[in-house]
Amino acid sequence: MRKLVWSGLVLSGLLVGCASAPAKQDPAEPQVEQDVAASPDAESAAPSPGEEAKPAEALPILVRANPQPKDPINIEGARVDGNILTLNVSHGGGCAEHSYTLAWDGTFQQKSGAAPVANLVMIHDANGDRCKAMKFAELRYDLSTVSQTWAAQPGKDSGTVELALPGLSAPVSYSF
Repeated sequence: MRKLVWSGLVLSGLLVGCASAPAKQDPAEPQVEQDVAASPDAESAAPSPGEEAKPAEALPILVRANPQPKDPINIEGARVDGNILTLNVSHGGGCAEHSYTLAWDGTFQQKSGAAPVANLVMIHDANGDRCKAMKFAELRYDLSTVSQTWAAQPGKDSGTVELALPGLSAPVSYSF
């Protein structure tokens, strides 16, 4: 990081001066420029290998009647680790900040002899971004809303629910 040095004069009550980089850089200071803003899904937010993900590190699932997708998004992969659903997604963009919401209508579809299914919807807002770069993101969502809704039913304190998302070839199993 460069430090600026201020030099100037006071003439008739006016301050006249300029800022410039010092001629010699401090040898203890690295000569690497860093980005000012860190990504919200940076590696520092991820748990260490072998450490279980905590719900506080993940986004909540939005429960709303009849959730609908907004802008195109590809779900490349999904996995469940404890109460955390991790989605790997891709989409076009690169000129605006994108937002992601995972929504669910709060119901389970029951199939005879099979685990109940929770149909989830990924809502991607590109904020009008029409750029063509391929962007990738790893998104983490807290599944405790699904398990709590299941447990609120009489006699259903634990179980397995299949999480279905449009674009995934098969549902992901969530046991709690």
